[in-house]
Amino acid sequence: MIHTSRPTLPQETFSRTACTAALLCCLCAWLCPPAAYGQDALLSAVPTANVISPAERDASCRIIYLGFVGALEPSQNKHSGVVQIGETLRGVDYPDVCAKSYSPYVWTDGLDWLLKYFPAHSGILTSDELQHCPKVILVGHSMGGWAMLSVARRLRSRDIPVELTIQVDSVGITDHTVPRNVKIGAIFHARDVLMPLTTKHLRLEDASHTKMLADITVEGAGHESITRDPRIRELVMQTIASLRAGFAAPPIGE
Repeated sequence: MIHTSRPTLPQETFSRTACTAALLCCLCAWLCPPAAYGQDALLSAVPTANVISPAERDASCRIIYLGFVGALEPSQNKHSGVVQIGETLRGVDYPDVCAKSYSPYVWTDGLDWLLKYFPAHSGILTSDELQHCPKVILVGHSMGGWAMLSVARRLRSRDIPVELTIQVDSVGITDHTVPRNVKIGAIFHARDVLMPLTTKHLRLEDASHTKMLADITVEGAGHESITRDPRIRELVMQTIASLRAGFAAPPIGE
């Protein structure tokens, strides 16, 4: 397993990001209704996932889902849509998916976990190596959006592609530009009193490599409830279905 170096982000930048995220989370407890437009119904509708042993899942892992929650949430916050998607993906219907969620404060732990499924050397991966590596999906909420793009940038340094990134009411000084190794990017943001503090639109580092699929303002959502917008889950599941179909297709030329 690779032991990645700790981030070199300037302390001032990290502190500004952390303080902004903390302010958001504190404010939304009073200002954002947790059951906006009936999304709490989705929580009760999420089935409890049956468990596959870690060894079995590691052996068959072809898709990685790495999620990051908001700054003041536990990494397994059951009310977070980011966590709920991961719970579904750990069920028996997805034996080929490895899924975990982390706090943005320990985003390098998430990176380390992801990289254990890739070759152990620290250099750029060859095309042959990539053919045998899992596909990557990243989702981040609030300060987790910044953490998610930090992971994507680290993967860029090794030419590891990211199939999909989704930022959900993202907060961060460096969360506005999607790196060129991301194939598809999306952002969902709430229209509420916290809107001036969150990222609304994204830039693409290289538009020839990245497609901006969705830039959606979710009406009636708050900073927390937006994570349970069904379109976020749908986008993740559609991407997984597409990847699975690609696995099943015969190689070109056969």
